[in-house]
Amino acid sequence: MKAIKRIAATALALILCIALVACNSSNKPADQAGSGGSSSTSSGSDTAAVRDPSKVKLTYTYWGSTYEKEVITKAMQKFMDQTGYTVELIHIPSDYETKLSTMIASNDAPDAGYLGPPTAYKWYDDGILYDIKKFFLADETIKEEDYLPGAIGRRGDGIVGIMNSIEAYAIWYNKAAFAEAGITDVPLKPEDAWTWDEFVEIAKRLTIDNNGRNALDPNFDPNNIKQYGFHMNFWSGPIEALLLRNDAMYYPRTGGECAIGTERFNEVFQKIADLINVHHVMPSPTALKSIPSSSVALQSRRYAMTMDGQWVCNDYAPVEDLDYGICQIPRFRNTKTLYSSPFGAIFADTEFPEEAWELTRFITDPINCIELFRDGLWMPTRVAYYTDEEKIALWASESRARVKGYREVLIDPLVTNSDITGEVYVKNFGEIGNILYPAMDQAWSGAKTVDQVMKEIMPDLQPLLQGIYD
Repeated sequence: MKAIKRIAATALALILCIALVACNSSNKPADQAGSGGSSSTSSGSDTAAVRDPSKVKLTYTYWGSTYEKEVITKAMQKFMDQTGYTVELIHIPSDYETKLSTMIASNDAPDAGYLGPPTAYKWYDDGILYDIKKFFLADETIKEEDYLPGAIGRRGDGIVGIMNSIEAYAIWYNKAAFAEAGITDVPLKPEDAWTWDEFVEIAKRLTIDNNGRNALDPNFDPNNIKQYGFHMNFWSGPIEALLLRNDAMYYPRTGGECAIGTERFNEVFQKIADLINVHHVMPSPTALKSIPSSSVALQSRRYAMTMDGQWVCNDYAPVEDLDYGICQIPRFRNTKTLYSSPFGAIFADTEFPEEAWELTRFITDPINCIELFRDGLWMPTRVAYYTDEEKIALWASESRARVKGYREVLIDPLVTNSDITGEVYVKNFGEIGNILYPAMDQAWSGAKTVDQVMKEIMPDLQPLLQGIYD
């Protein structure tokens, strides 16, 4: 799923949301204030069964690429056909949470939709989201132990949302580029992952200038690069996957000392910056502006490999001329696999909370929407789809969207050696990122070292480093 791209709301949008809560709190019944709104509309569970389905009109917001829009539209059509409800899909491909904040401030909140965990928790605390615990507990088709750890978003005794999917990170590569560079042995299992130095060597072999020289050649021209060996986006998802492998998550999930600003934390960011400014194997943020989308860039060999979330399979699979493979991301101190996902959340002001729950449950269940999983967009949230061979075959049999090696790289590690994103459990995760990542532009450009950047921003970060949620 591209750019879950998990864009934190701007300061203005957050102010609008806070103002909305302040203005509306006096009009909400007591059970809607504070830890998630509980609807007091006439659409209680006793009336949902007798409501005319044709009267149910839901809105659902989501982000993603053109291909994501296509598969979500098909899944939602199936839901409407089965229920008789009407669902208006609102696709917001960029500035998602900023635009959603504006909708909320205009009293035009959707009924349900995607939401990044940091914003979901904040809006739940502000009363903007519905506590779905009663629906979850009353649903005989699911139970908590069916899900991977962290897939159910809790705040205190309430449930904020359920992850739409599981998303993990890998390296995707152009097979022709690898073949031309003589790279035939790619690591599939985590324990076989390249060390960072081995990875840099591979990236140099794959970085080609306009004269056909690679980055290992002393005459290589770093100012005229035809094919970059590597690419990654500069946001918390893929970087957190590398931080996990260096024992440098913001905070360990089980509690412990904060890693932000430590040597092992800074090391990961500096090594990424060096890919740009020292090794010349990765485009800078400025250079990326002239490079097309991931699927086009990999197919046209503007870069030979990219580190990204597995949702890109949904974009890569339809590109007939793209012959791509998968392998492990580099390792540092361990080989753990990171997984993450946005939540499927329900908004407190919905007129149809039961029906919004039906929609949320429907779209996240592979039985109902196998195409969302089989065709590359999502990985299931339920443990059985990683341990039961028949269920694995339903969504992960080898195909254009599930290329050879997919299981070894992404499926098996999720149940043997994985951990969840800090988005789910670290206090102030979004606010930390809002300071950290813009500041890192100075490191990506080579203007400052990571140590220098971190020294400058630590006074601003320090008040936000408040540990993890229980």
